[in-house]
Order: sequence, then C-alpha cells, then structure tokens
Amino acid sequence: MTCFKFATLNINGLHSKTRIGMLRDFLRSQDIDIVFLQEVTNHALQDVYGYNMYLNVGTDMRGTATVTKQDLQITNINKLPSGRGMTADFRGVKLINIYAPPGTAKKRERKQFYSSEITLLFQNIQTNILLGGDFNP
Repeated sequence: MTCFKFATLNINGLHSKTRIGMLRDFLRSQDIDIVFLQEVTNHALQDVYGYNMYLNVGTDMRGTATVTKQDLQITNINKLPSGRGMTADFRGVKLINIYAPPGTAKKRERKQFYSSEITLLFQNIQTNILLGGDFNP
C-alpha cells in the first residue's frame, strides 16, 4: 500500500512573494503530496514549482485550491461556482475541499452552504472520501 502525505491550510489570501515562498518551502520540506487550500485569492500561487495547482476562486474573490505534486494525477475536478468547494478523484478516493463562510455575520450564508450548496459536492459518490478544509463552525 502506498502512503501519501496530505495537508489542509487556510492561507488567508497569501499575497506576498515571501509568503508564497514560505508555502512552497513548507510543501517541499514536509514532502507534502496533496494539500487543500482555503481563502485562496491569488492566481500567482500557480507558480509553485514542482506542484500542480487547481484553483477555484469564486464570486466573492476567495476560494479553494487543490495542490498536488506534479507527478500525481487527479481527475474529474468539479468546482462550486462560489469557490467554496471542489472535488477531484485520486486513485479511488474522492477528494473534497471546502471553505465554509466564516464569522457570525455570515451565519445565514453558512447555514445555506451546509444545507444545500455543499450537497452538490457529495452527489453520486461511490468511493472512499477524503474531506478537508475550513469548516468555520
């Protein structure tokens, strides 16, 4: 059985080149195979050498991303238009990355997210699931 290192990180925008470099260094030093990112705003993240970046920046300009080592293949990538979730298939496992609306001011939006929007990510799944993200309970 092959083992993979997985991480999930809320990057809160991550705008500076220095912080993007810190993310890159973390991925390499920890030898992370797959990482889910939340609060993604910056398309410059695609420049993390040695990794593939699958972005889903949504309508409020924040979203999710799934990052894999270049030699790992994910397929059937589905994205919520809001940017708050995405799925992909990886070696018989459904990867699900979510970023729920944060804070008390977005309580209604968060309830809507959990009661209807997120259900789109779980349709027709007949395999193992790896769920990660920022749930903002």
